[in-house]
Amino acid sequence: MADAYTGKDTICLEDYNGKWVLTDFADGTVAAPNELSALTTGYNGNSLGSHNEPGRQREFTLRLVKGSSDDKRLNTNYNLWKDRSDSFVPLRGFFTKLVKNGAGANTVDTVECYFGLPTGQPTQSSIMDGNTEQVVSIYTLRFGNSRRVM
Repeated sequence: MADAYTGKDTICLEDYNGKWVLTDFADGTVAAPNELSALTTGYNGNSLGSHNEPGRQREFTLRLVKGSSDDKRLNTNYNLWKDRSDSFVPLRGFFTKLVKNGAGANTVDTVECYFGLPTGQPTQSSIMDGNTEQVVSIYTLRFGNSRRVM
């Protein structure tokens, strides 16, 4: 029998200014990998499969507290990218889980992502009924390559 629990996740990004740990999360930050293979099944159960190179890509939706230091730093990166600045360096991302088992042993599970770019302008909300979505900046980053390290 195997058991595991986690509760100490970290997300680090690296830009032209170095590496930093993001801490100003709102709710609902999501990581979504692409599929590494394509598979179809046809007539008589014939199966066709292929390696899907875009499956190396990762897309992350980061929901940050508006005006926080993480929001400001990612906004600076977004503007450098949007303005085609020579100062812009594609982002690197490190998404780490500390996993423990019932015996207390630790495993560090990290997805390393390379060549990260914003997919668009950070999302802004203006809602008059007091919805908390107004104080969240939403960034979507797409990374061109990734690997999992344990």
